[in-house]
Amino acid sequence: MKKRKNLGKNSIILILAVVIIFIAYLGSPLSKVRNVTVEGVNDLGAQQVIDATDINNNSLLINIMFDQQTIANKTKKKLPSIETVSFKTHNLRDIVIKVKEFKTLGLIYKDGYYYRVINGGHVIDQKMHSPIGKYPIYSGFNNQKSLKRISKIYKKLPDNVRTNVSQFYNSPTKLNPYRIKIDMNDGNKVVADIRTVQAKMEYYPGIAAQMKQKGVINLEIGAYSYPFKAKK
Repeated sequence: MKKRKNLGKNSIILILAVVIIFIAYLGSPLSKVRNVTVEGVNDLGAQQVIDATDINNNSLLINIMFDQQTIANKTKKKLPSIETVSFKTHNLRDIVIKVKEFKTLGLIYKDGYYYRVINGGHVIDQKMHSPIGKYPIYSGFNNQKSLKRISKIYKKLPDNVRTNVSQFYNSPTKLNPYRIKIDMNDGNKVVADIRTVQAKMEYYPGIAAQMKQKGVINLEIGAYSYPFKAKK
């Protein structure tokens, strides 16, 4: 009986010691985040992600680890271009935020702001005052179906052509309701048919290389080029 009492007493002392140590830990600098780093960002800035999580030097590490899902959901709501976000600890006091962004396939300009277009022609509801990266801007593609079609074409272009695209214009005519125009970063312009442009743009580098001056490459029917008209 005495042995049982001693065992119970020792257990209570142990529990109290753990509680005291835990309380002391929460009140010490060791319980708070020391450094925050971000991995996996592409178009977003690291500080932009940190600000969205509301994690700072006053944040308790234990709260972050127990409340990861809530923080992740809040971060994705503030930054809709984030597909997934997770957290891990490093050196017991440091936090690493791991981010995966949706792949950006272009931008659209609307009401004074730029918005990202991702897979499926979806537009991320996240305002930007200026373009980011070297993505093309889509003009005149005013619904998800048309954005999906043109962004899918852009995604499948050869690398050396895709990186040269500056802007897509939806430019239908009575004769050809499928006509589009493309501004290229090298200074040329392309006129094409959206139904055949993906295959025909493979010939763009060769045609452009043969041009003696900047101009228009027409890929609607066949493939030919002509220089810009001289300004009078």
